[in-house]
Amino acid sequence: MGRQVIQNASFFFSPTGTTRRIVKSISQGLALRPRDFDLTLPASRERGVTLERDELLVLAFPVYGGRLPELIKDYFVKLPSGRRPAAAVVVYGNRAYEDALLELYDLCHAKGYEVVGAAAFIGEHAYSQVMGRARPDPADDERARCFGLGVRQTLLSDSFLSDKPILNKGGHRPYRPYPKRLPFTPETSRRCAKCLACVHNCPVGAFIGDDPKKINRDKCIFCAACIKICPEKAKAFVDDDFCDDMAALAAANLERKEPVTFLP
Repeated sequence: MGRQVIQNASFFFSPTGTTRRIVKSISQGLALRPRDFDLTLPASRERGVTLERDELLVLAFPVYGGRLPELIKDYFVKLPSGRRPAAAVVVYGNRAYEDALLELYDLCHAKGYEVVGAAAFIGEHAYSQVMGRARPDPADDERARCFGLGVRQTLLSDSFLSDKPILNKGGHRPYRPYPKRLPFTPETSRRCAKCLACVHNCPVGAFIGDDPKKINRDKCIFCAACIKICPEKAKAFVDDDFCDDMAALAAANLERKEPVTFLP
């Protein structure tokens, strides 16, 4: 018979806008009544959530060092448990998504969700203008729409996804350790016009007061939102060793990677 799902609730964390774009395209493919829960800013993660019966959940998050952002695991505690269909999606910077998709799959199962589809899409790397340059692009948008359509067809067949395909594509348990925190934060040049776009759009409220030059390193998650959003291009990571490492990483990951989708 399949499930009579008429709407989807999309939960996403998107400091640089790439995950948000993928979610929009997936929703177009689903052709259901959408509800968006943008978890990017701190206040959005404090609100309670009520889910409708048999509402499809689309859970989409960026990959940081092969893992989900730690704050996403904390947010999952707020989500209602229960038998609900879910699509698990990660977005990575043309390097590797490693354990992130399996981690998201496991979080869904811990809540009682039945994963009816999973996918890894590509976005421009947060630390590089070379890896995944200008991604997602129109081809990625189309792949995301096709994935959404595939998820809807899976709902009609009332089947769900095993974790075996995800494991076969590189996910492992136990997950890889979280990367060490960087010993610096983005620096601000004299081009700064003090528009405060960086301050108001920081996903963790890491700026001290309203000073765009002062960042609390213990709070910063190094998502590069402040770098990407600055209209004056006044923010950057300038540590020489870090920049050398990123150049080497980019040189090893110039070949275009394509989205990977998993459906039953």
